[in-house]
Amino acid sequence: MAEATNQFSSKAIAAAFCFAIMGIILTEGQQNFLAECRKKIAPGRCGWQIGNELYTGNVTVDQQCCGHLVDMGEKCHKELLKDYLSSPDHANVNATEVWQRSDILWSRCSKISAHP
Repeated sequence: MAEATNQFSSKAIAAAFCFAIMGIILTEGQQNFLAECRKKIAPGRCGWQIGNELYTGNVTVDQQCCGHLVDMGEKCHKELLKDYLSSPDHANVNATEVWQRSDILWSRCSKISAHP
């Protein structure tokens, strides 16, 4: 049993080390910032629209949700995206495509929101 515990502890330490190197372990301030960003955009259909446009390219964010995205701010948008892409659960996501879609989405939403 002690050997199994030692193996588990070694694996947990190795995993934590890998996450730290990859930048996945966030400070409390970063976690709070991301939580506030999520509150601004995630509830309801806008989070769904934005996520689907970015990650699948199969949905187009509407004008109202573009407004919410722009109101949230570019820093929130980019930090949420970085957080999503840094997760091991999303290792199979093509980050280059997502960042390209993100730039296109931000540009389009900024224009739409500036001219209601």
